[in-house]
Amino acid sequence: MKAIDLELRLPLLLFSGLLAAALGGMPVGEAAEKLFDFGNLNVDVSKIQTKPTGTAGSPTREVKQAPAHQLPSTPDSPAPQVLPRDGQEDIGKTVKAEALKVEPVRVQPAASGQQQVNYPVTENRDIIEVKIAAGSEKRGWFEEAAERFMADPQLNNIGGKPIRIVVDKIGSIKSANLILEGKSMHDGRNEYQVWAPASSVFRGVVEDAFAGRLFETDESVARSPMVFVTWEPVQQAIDQKVQKSMSFDTITETFSRELGGDMLDPNGRTFQFGFTRPQDSNSGAVALIAMAYEFFAKDRSRYKIRTDDLTNPDFQAYLAFMKYMSDQTKTSTGKLAEPLMQAGYGGQPLSSVFVYENLAVKLAYIRRANDPDGPKPIIRYPKYNLISDHPFYTLRHGNSREQVEAAKRFKDFLLTRDMQLLALQKEGFRPVSTEITNEEMNQVFGDFVTENGLVPDLIKASQILIPAQKGEVIQALIQTYSELGDPQGANL
Repeated sequence: MKAIDLELRLPLLLFSGLLAAALGGMPVGEAAEKLFDFGNLNVDVSKIQTKPTGTAGSPTREVKQAPAHQLPSTPDSPAPQVLPRDGQEDIGKTVKAEALKVEPVRVQPAASGQQQVNYPVTENRDIIEVKIAAGSEKRGWFEEAAERFMADPQLNNIGGKPIRIVVDKIGSIKSANLILEGKSMHDGRNEYQVWAPASSVFRGVVEDAFAGRLFETDESVARSPMVFVTWEPVQQAIDQKVQKSMSFDTITETFSRELGGDMLDPNGRTFQFGFTRPQDSNSGAVALIAMAYEFFAKDRSRYKIRTDDLTNPDFQAYLAFMKYMSDQTKTSTGKLAEPLMQAGYGGQPLSSVFVYENLAVKLAYIRRANDPDGPKPIIRYPKYNLISDHPFYTLRHGNSREQVEAAKRFKDFLLTRDMQLLALQKEGFRPVSTEITNEEMNQVFGDFVTENGLVPDLIKASQILIPAQKGEVIQALIQTYSELGDPQGANL
């Protein structure tokens, strides 16, 4: 097994022996492959079979584009819990109560690039290659979709030249840096034809490095909200004592309470929170954006964070406090969730993590299978949320017309009902296709709704959506955070 596969396959392998035993000696590999096939495990598959169209042997391939809005809300779908102190969020009060200070960091302005988009490149090769820089969370889905795409004679060639789809698992920030710094270019050609990060928050960062039209397509192919996942005993204590919906303000107050001697965990464990390193991982960068938005925009709808905001000494002290108090050892979201999947509540130190929703569903499934009577991971949606929209950016720079056309064709294939259903069943992603209904999604998610707090209705799950922020501000925010030292405070 390749090292790059270990990020999410390690928990599969750990659990495969238990699942094989339960299924009467089923081979380990087969059990592992079925572990997150939600359609086969939780659902009456006959209710969500693909809809055949066209004549036998010649199906009509009608492509549904990603909708510009969310799916209609349904009255019977659960909504996030509202707690007594919701609406009382004020991170600044905690900063002052803890007398937090930090050595100020000078906010560096983002450098704007002057690279000229080079398009088109002459296609002089026998195979039209489309190499996709994709986040690890989509690799399994993309690879299976690519196999089906390349096996379809109606799709797999342009002018008789075969199309080859290659999926390169690479972090969203790392791939963004390669592209904007020109390091993805080799002898006038781009190594990548598609950039498929976890979210569009870095779009502006990359585009700012170029003069000219960089992207041919920029559609979302899946959705996954960010969520807090907290072990049930700890979540119950937060609900009872803090009495706020989960947010970074809630995490800050929880830290402050414990520093003052008020231990929340009924089992006497110190509250420990984890999110990924923002300079290495998309979900960590999204966490920073959410922190900044909560700090500056509590009472200002659609606020755009400004570079000058980042010089605020209370804000820098707050970021330093979160950096000091949180687990920052993981460079990817899968690696952050992996120990929780393997060991559960009692076998690892983290009380709560900030991850993609589909990883939270995987965590809930593994813990229920491994330890059905043990503490459950509870999913809670941030009051201020940023939906990871999994964009599919077809790159023009350094690519041929044929490569761009092949990439667009594969994007359309990912948006078909078959492939959207595969993303939902295989990885727990929310579809963007209107051909898959909320009711079908409820069937696939099954018991996780009532048992673990998952909210299938995306409109209800997202109380306040954080608007898109400027690329230069995101760059400056990450840089500022990375340079901050340890804070000082009344209880530190």
